[in-house]
Amino acid sequence: MPLPRFGPPYRIATRRVVLRCWDPADTPALQALLAGSREHLRPWVPGIDDEPTLDEKLHEVRSWRAAFDLDQVWLFALLGAEDGTLAGGVVVNPLPRNTVDVGGWVAEAHARRGYVSDAFAAVARVAFEVLGITRVQALCRADNQRSIAMLRKLGFTHEATPRHEVDRQRVDEMMWSILPDEWPATPAAALAAEARAWDALGNRLF
Repeated sequence: MPLPRFGPPYRIATRRVVLRCWDPADTPALQALLAGSREHLRPWVPGIDDEPTLDEKLHEVRSWRAAFDLDQVWLFALLGAEDGTLAGGVVVNPLPRNTVDVGGWVAEAHARRGYVSDAFAAVARVAFEVLGITRVQALCRADNQRSIAMLRKLGFTHEATPRHEVDRQRVDEMMWSILPDEWPATPAAALAAEARAWDALGNRLF
C-alpha cells in the first residue's frame, strides 16, 4: 500500500471527535473506560469480560503503538473534541487489494453523540484522499441495529451477509463498503468535509 512520505495521519480532528494514535499513558483511562462499559460493550466486543491487569494492558497498548508506527494496523484513541475525554477507539486494518477495514467502539457514557459516525467518515476521507485506498469496508453483526443504521446513513453499501457460527450460535456479519467513485456523493464525505488531519511531524494533510 503506497503511503504518504510520513505515513498515515497521527491525529485527525472533526467538530465532535479527535482521533490520535494510542499512547501508553492512556492505559489507566482505557482500562477504567472498558470496565465502566462492560455491559454496554459485551455483545459487540469479544473478550470484554477477560480484561487483563494494568501491566498486561500497558503491554497491549504499547503493541498497538508499535503496530501503528510499522503500518501494520492503525489503532486510534477516540476522544471528545470539546474536553479531550477518552470515549472509545477506532481501528483501521489494511487488507489486500488496496482495501482498509474500519471498526470502532464507544463507551456507554459517550454513546448516541455521533462520535463513531464522525470517526468513520473522517477515516474514509483519509483512506481515499491521503492513502489512495480503493475500497473502504466495515463489518457489523447482523443484529447490531445501531451500527447498521449508522453505516447506511453514512452511505455505505451493504454487499453481503456472510454466515458464521461461534460457540454453536449463529453470529452472522454484514459487510458494507464505499468505493472511490461513490465517495464524493456520500453523506460521509459531506460530514468529513471540515475534518483536519496531521502526519507524524505535524504537517497538515487536509
